Order: sequence, then C-alpha cells, then structure tokens
Amino acid sequence: MSLHEVLEEAIRLRDDGRPDLSLALLNQAEAEGHRDGWLTDNRARALVQLQRHEEAKRLWRDLKSSEDQALRAAAVQNLQVLALEAGMSGFHIEVQALARELSWELERIRPELIHASEFEFALLEEALLTRERGAPATTLALMEWAIAAGFQSPWLEDNRARALVAMDRVLEACGIWRVLAKTAALEEVRTAAAQMLKTLQREEQKQAAQLKEQALLEQGQEVAINQGPQAAIAHLAQGLLLFPDSSRIERDLIDLLRQLRAEQDQHWMELTPWMQDQELLVEVFEQVLLASEGQLSSG
Repeated sequence: MSLHEVLEEAIRLRDDGRPDLSLALLNQAEAEGHRDGWLTDNRARALVQLQRHEEAKRLWRDLKSSEDQALRAAAVQNLQVLALEAGMSGFHIEVQALARELSWELERIRPELIHASEFEFALLEEALLTRERGAPATTLALMEWAIAAGFQSPWLEDNRARALVAMDRVLEACGIWRVLAKTAALEEVRTAAAQMLKTLQREEQKQAAQLKEQALLEQGQEVAINQGPQAAIAHLAQGLLLFPDSSRIERDLIDLLRQLRAEQDQHWMELTPWMQDQELLVEVFEQVLLASEGQLSSG
C-alpha cells in the first residue's frame, strides 16, 4: 500500500471505532519503511482513542518541531485538546462555582459531559441562553472563563463580543471582531465578524468620538490643576473646534470662564445672571475664534 492508502485506511478504521487496527496498520507501515509526519500524527490519534494519552503526547511533542507548518499546528492543537481533556473534572467544578456566583442555573453544562469538545459546545449554548434571557454579563463571564481555561473555538470570542455589544461596549466588541475577521481559521467566523463590523460601523464611530471627547474633558481638568484656568480655557476652545456640538465641552469652558471673570472682574457679580450668561457666550465665541486663528497660523 502507498502512504496515501495507508493513511486513508487508518483514518477509516479509527472512524469505524477500531483504533487498535488503525494503530497496528500504521505501525506496520512504519516498520516497512514509510516515514512521514502524518503517519506519526495518525498514530497519536489512534493512541488517544485507546486511552494511551501519554504516548500520544510524546508523539505530538516531537511533531512540534516538524518543518511542516500544518503538521506543527495540528500537533499544538491536539496537545491543547489533551490538556483540556485532562482538566475536565476541574472545569465542571469551576463553572458551577462561577454560575453560583452569577446567580445563574446552568442548563446546557451537565455533569455527564466528559469530553472537552462537547463541554465547549455546551458553553456556547449556555452563552446563547444567557444572552437571550438578558444576562450579557453572565455570557461575558462564561466566555472569558472558557478562553482563560484554554478552550480554542473562535465562537467563544464571537459570543464574548456579542455580550459586550449588549452591554453597550461596542468599541471592545469591534476590536474582537476585527481580529477574528483577519485571523479566524473558520470562514463562517470571518464572515460573521465582517458582518458585525459593517452593522456596527456607525455606533463604533460614535463611541470612539465619545471616548475621545471624554479624554479631552479629563485632560482639561488636569490642565486646569497643573497650568491654571487660562491654559485649560485654551485647551477646551480647541476641543470645541473638534467637537462643535459638544455641550459638555462648552459647559466646562463656560464654568472656567465664569470662574476667571469672578476672580478678575470686581463688577462681575453686579451683572444679572442673564447678562453674565450672554457675556460668557460671547467669550466662548472669542476663545474658539482665537483657537481657530492659532491653528491657521501654525498650519
């Protein structure tokens, strides 16, 4: 038999529930002089089905130094799966504790789940349930636990992103989907990520602008403390050039101008509140005009 025929037959025997015959065939092929990394990989897979995990680990560890990138990737992935399988009993305990902490009764994750693949699938089902029932924080906690525990499905990250959207944390969610759209091995995941990025494009831009606006306001407070109100006024006036519709920046700017006038103008308090407001609005306009002229001259 050719090497290709040996591998096909070995896989068929393993899929038919005869890993012993699969392993015997692969051992025979190796004894007859066949040398190939995929032969070793399939021997390890048969050994796993025979519950001879330590022998399988040794073979996959050797394959981690293979020149074949696909073979190296398969070896790493299968070693990760074995590590997950070894930790299953502990995973059940940890998830049950997490669910109690979140006041969530697990419905899909049951004690009879003994394999990592079925446990991971149950985690994804549980994530869908929690999100549908209005508990995105629970979804997020479950997905973050699963990723930290070593589970690899990209759908875990996708569900994590969907939970973040439900919690109005769109920027973080889009960051996750942007990575998935570029790096996920599954085409379905890449497609889903690209679609969500397209759907949330405007909301992402809106939240990004809000974040930038908040940073500018916080910087204004720091400038006021460290450099004084006049420097902070100039900073906020420049901010209004960037965010001309920002009532928050305008409010902080007016507060600083009011403070400065009260300190410098002894007649300020003699004005009626309406007159004070009118003068402050004029000063806001003047400060923004100065900032605009400054940008033009520096440009």
